[in-house]
Amino acid sequence: LAGMLLTWMQERTSEVLIIASANNIQWLPPELTRSGRFDEIFKVDLPNYGERHEIFKIHLARFDPRFRDRGDGYSEEEWKRLLKATQRCVGAEIQAIVERAAVFSFCEMFGDDVAPASELPSLEITLSALLAARQSMNPLAIREADRVESMRNIAALHGLPSSPIDSSIYSLGNIDIFGET
Repeated sequence: LAGMLLTWMQERTSEVLIIASANNIQWLPPELTRSGRFDEIFKVDLPNYGERHEIFKIHLARFDPRFRDRGDGYSEEEWKRLLKATQRCVGAEIQAIVERAAVFSFCEMFGDDVAPASELPSLEITLSALLAARQSMNPLAIREADRVESMRNIAALHGLPSSPIDSSIYSLGNIDIFGET
């Protein structure tokens, strides 16, 4: 398959945009990654604080109306606590955390009561529900730390960062290790 792709890339007669993805770049044939095959190689890393903040807001907006239309239901201190607790979580894990917290919050708010949808109050997902959902999960980057770090290090050698430096108010540069901002 790699040979067919290389031949096609070399002999193509029209302009084509090729986008590829690989978890382990070291498993690719060297002739595929040599200079001139692809214009750029990017490392897609674990989401930083600002990226996790945005990912949470996207998924929270699915359930909690406070987050719709760029709204926000948490204080800066609450966000800092949540983002610190979710270090090394990827987008899919954040989605799962929000979904688990939404189920928990729904059960807490409504229990066994069945009411018409028009009478149900808006669902509010609490920080404690999100933190509890996070505690029930073991992220891949922690569970398989050695393998994930190896992939990250190799990707850092071969690729450019795909994200800009985190300039959000939640970035590590803006969070003091002693709890002060």
